Amino acid sequence: MIKNNLFYFILFSILSVVVFIGCSSKKYFEPKKIDAKISFDHRMNGSIERSNRYGAILKSGLLITQNGATNLEVDKDSTFLNENEQYYIMSKGCYDIELVDKATFVSTSISTETCSLSAAIKGKQLAVVSIDNSSSIYDIETKNILFTQKGVSAIAVNSLVAAPVFLDTLVVFPMLDGKLLVVDTKTLSVSRNIIINSEKFFNNVFYLFVDGENMVAATQKRLVSLVSGKEFSYEGNIIDVLHSGEYFYIITLEGQVIQLDKTLRINNQLKLPFASLNTLVARGDTLFSLEKKGYLIAIDTKNFAHRVLKIKGMKESSSES
Repeated sequence: MIKNNLFYFILFSILSVVVFIGCSSKKYFEPKKIDAKISFDHRMNGSIERSNRYGAILKSGLLITQNGATNLEVDKDSTFLNENEQYYIMSKGCYDIELVDKATFVSTSISTETCSLSAAIKGKQLAVVSIDNSSSIYDIETKNILFTQKGVSAIAVNSLVAAPVFLDTLVVFPMLDGKLLVVDTKTLSVSRNIIINSEKFFNNVFYLFVDGENMVAATQKRLVSLVSGKEFSYEGNIIDVLHSGEYFYIITLEGQVIQLDKTLRINNQLKLPFASLNTLVARGDTLFSLEKKGYLIAIDTKNFAHRVLKIKGMKESSSES
């Protein structure tokens, strides 16, 4: 049996990913060998009604985040955006953000000018990316808007919208038009504008990782790493990105799992012909990825040897898109 926490993590990760599969191919992944059959000893208390990269809401209204199930029941007109140590960040309706205190469940409402897609908090500042491709900073105490800037409107986006990331005195906004907007949180002015990619469709920054002077961001077609002022890139059909240890891992539309260093040099890679992989999670020295026909792929991060595990009772995706 796989431990319950891995079950929650994998299940949540699958439900937060939208995978785009080519309609022209009717071939499916057929493993040469199935190493084992497994089953999960835990079940969700209801089906998932809506989700994003950071959380999911069950049909009953119960909220599940990356940290597991919560005791918060969410209204049907509310959407979970993100969380920090103190708050669950919700979008209520379209023109309000609700901050729910984790200790008391008392909420604070902040009015916004348009629908919010992602958000993050540091101290008394709330950073928001909205559906009109605007980036905004709000003061949580006064509820006033401190900064806002609107980018070029996006025609279509990947549902994996990344959240803003706060640094010491900066906040990085992952925009819907393939750019990163870096704003100084003290002067409330734009510090830098970084272009990741310039595609017209599904070009939002869906992955953003910042660690000191290093920054990695991805759209569906391009992964960019900024290391001490130097830029490195990888181009491909990117489904998802994961950072674990000293490496970054990506899965591609072609069924590849690739291990990259911080300069995006390929260190290891695995090709699973015709595999439709959903996402990646890491536990110790093992990567896990789910294939849509009900296989769990376990990959050793040291040598990229892999095992194929068949999940008992798992129905394959009904999508043939």
